[in-house]
Amino acid sequence: MPPMVTIPEEVLKEIEAFGREVKRLQNKEIPEEKFKKFRLQQGIYGQRQKGVQMVRVKIPSGFLNAEKLRTLADVVTKYSTGKCHVTTRQDIQFHFVKLDHITTILTRLAEVGLTTREACGNTVRNVTACHLAGACHTETFNVAPISEKVAYHLLRNPINADLPRKFKISFSGCKSECAMAAIHDIGFIAESRPKGGTSPADGSVAYGFKVYVGGGLGSSPKLAKLYSEFLPFSEVLPTCEAILKIFDANGDRKTRSKARMKFVLERWGLEKFKAEVAKEIALLKEMGNVYPDLPEPATKPLFVLPSDSAQKRIASADETDYEKWMRTNVLFMPGERVSVEIRLTLGDIAAPELLGLADIVDRFLPAGHAVPHEIRATHQQNFILHGILQESLPSLYEALRQISLAHPGAQRAIDVIACPGADTCQLALTSSMGLGDAIVNEFGKNEADAIADSGLRIRISGCPNSCAHHHIAGIGFHGVAKKVHGKLAPHYQLHLGGGVNADSPTLGKPKIKLPAKNIPQAVTKIVQIYSENRLDGELFNPFVKRYGADVISDQLIVLTALPLPADSPSSYHDYNAESDFHLDDLGPGECAGTVIDLIENYLRTSAQSLEMAQLEVRRGNMESAIERMKNAILLSCRALLIPFGVDSQLEGEILKEFQHKLVEQGIVSEQFEKLTAGLGQWTVFDVSSDAVLSSLALAGLVIAECKAAYDQMDASMKLRKKEDKVPQESNASAVSNVSGRKVDVRLDLSGVACPMNFVKTKLQLEEMETGEILEVIIDDGAPKDNVPRSVKAEGHKVLELVRRPDSHYELVIEKGG
Repeated sequence: MPPMVTIPEEVLKEIEAFGREVKRLQNKEIPEEKFKKFRLQQGIYGQRQKGVQMVRVKIPSGFLNAEKLRTLADVVTKYSTGKCHVTTRQDIQFHFVKLDHITTILTRLAEVGLTTREACGNTVRNVTACHLAGACHTETFNVAPISEKVAYHLLRNPINADLPRKFKISFSGCKSECAMAAIHDIGFIAESRPKGGTSPADGSVAYGFKVYVGGGLGSSPKLAKLYSEFLPFSEVLPTCEAILKIFDANGDRKTRSKARMKFVLERWGLEKFKAEVAKEIALLKEMGNVYPDLPEPATKPLFVLPSDSAQKRIASADETDYEKWMRTNVLFMPGERVSVEIRLTLGDIAAPELLGLADIVDRFLPAGHAVPHEIRATHQQNFILHGILQESLPSLYEALRQISLAHPGAQRAIDVIACPGADTCQLALTSSMGLGDAIVNEFGKNEADAIADSGLRIRISGCPNSCAHHHIAGIGFHGVAKKVHGKLAPHYQLHLGGGVNADSPTLGKPKIKLPAKNIPQAVTKIVQIYSENRLDGELFNPFVKRYGADVISDQLIVLTALPLPADSPSSYHDYNAESDFHLDDLGPGECAGTVIDLIENYLRTSAQSLEMAQLEVRRGNMESAIERMKNAILLSCRALLIPFGVDSQLEGEILKEFQHKLVEQGIVSEQFEKLTAGLGQWTVFDVSSDAVLSSLALAGLVIAECKAAYDQMDASMKLRKKEDKVPQESNASAVSNVSGRKVDVRLDLSGVACPMNFVKTKLQLEEMETGEILEVIIDDGAPKDNVPRSVKAEGHKVLELVRRPDSHYELVIEKGG
């Protein structure tokens, strides 16, 4: 069937827009950071390697079918490395894709109903659901249809266009918490209660959700707080939108490390947060927002899986490979059907295996069977099949064995979870996939029966960002860099005893740092300690709590040592590397991206403020409408002043600078003088509705013209070609206080926060000749980390970064060509 028939018009336009933006980037018509923000919203992520991209496919609740599997196999064969990776958000991603191939890939995916839209960037990421939804004996109802409805309501929704940071939502069917509400911005857990609050005679019940908010991992992990004991279905979408609007307006857009919603909740407290959300819900209803109905819950699972005791099978010394697979990967129940989990090694799956899985779906789950979707990606980086006939298990096992996917040990210790790490990620420090392989191989030699049903899970992240959820693993690791014997070596921070459930979620305790090459031995040692000291039937995490994470950690201290570099050079190499460990190829700093974020946020908030002004007119509140309009215009003015290094909150200064730098230079038309000449005297307007509406129309033109000017920003982030020089902030031919190096210009930017310190540095470099030396004084923390990397990304050479006696840093830059 031709693509025009199968692909919705809005998706075709979206793909065409991506192609246009690629051409604009290649023609140097837009800044790299502006394109970066655009491609991230389309689910396209930059890699550690120059010139190639990672493509992330957004799969709500992990639902796939045979046709989609075959399309993914075709795409990764033609345009990637021939394999893809299942993520902990039930997504599929693949790497090393050339930018010129993206539109073709997006089209192929769209033909089978797949999209990459909002799988990356500052958006609502993939909405996830329990992989057992519809087949679990403990679920209150099947949450998967509701999860899907929420996902598609928020997809391409303007409310989701430009958040301060990523936002994550999950749906769990019961307290066993397979979808991990505790670590999500919004986590929904299925709940029921008697209708009317008391038990009716007919025993009827109302269904809804227990709701948690403000969870998240990363470098500052927070467990979610209880927002509502019971939220009716009708309030799910309004609550999601209200919380998103609260986050959008109040998230920290200048400090990326503090930008997640959990910090808004921490800053306000739960009660203020709930009050603000209630106000926002009331406003949404006043504005007449209409929401689609959520599907009525299916309260009886399609297939009833048994309790743990009913399905527990004991390992035996002489069990066959098939019997071990049956014991660990097959979920049995009374009756004729079962669920089968397919364990992937570290979430990776190759194209031939995808094609084999598609054939298995067609063969073992024929059209018309009771399961609404044939196969699901799981949070555990695996796949799962529901509704398999028990009599088909031998044939299914053989079919999986033929494509190398009959691995036993699903959701056991050997089922290690890992992010892609430094093999491809710009932010990762270490090769988490390489370490994961080493641990899997260690277990593969001799997986102790003593830990087969221990509940132990191992998760590995290549940096503190916790993409592999290392904080909620029995044994978790995140990559760090550490010097030993004066030489940098890859290390991992150990976390012990983490896990989630609805009643008592726990973050793992951070303990010692271990050299990467000693980790497999350390894991073996931890398992030995557990096996020798556990109580009868004691699971791993309760053991850690009783025995003591510190006691375990103390017994690993001997493994913190490394031989001298000359005696064992490979000890200082990362996995999958043959050279010395280094951090030189980390991604660029975030300064330029934050500049773009600030501009776009001001422009978008300006449009929202103008919309609120129109609402105030309808309410009859003319003075309030004027204030909203005034705020809208000031925000648009502030947006266009950012590239000039001006980010003032003073009304008079904003209007004066805007007049000089944009109106008088011809970047925007002279109609702005009607607004700027009075320098803020808008409150003298006639407050009749006609006069205010007339002013709103003019303000709308102002805002539209500012947006148009931003859209014409060139590759060097200029809104015009400057004819005058930026005033130098220091004398030329100065001498560096620290290094003694002769410099041509010095800037003192101590006390200037990101990203304005980078903007001022960038502006100064634009006024200098190639080869000239600029010295910049910057603060410790984010400025020290980000400005040098951002300057390098602009093509300049960082000669030196030295700490000064006053605790600031001296950054010495050679102007690039």
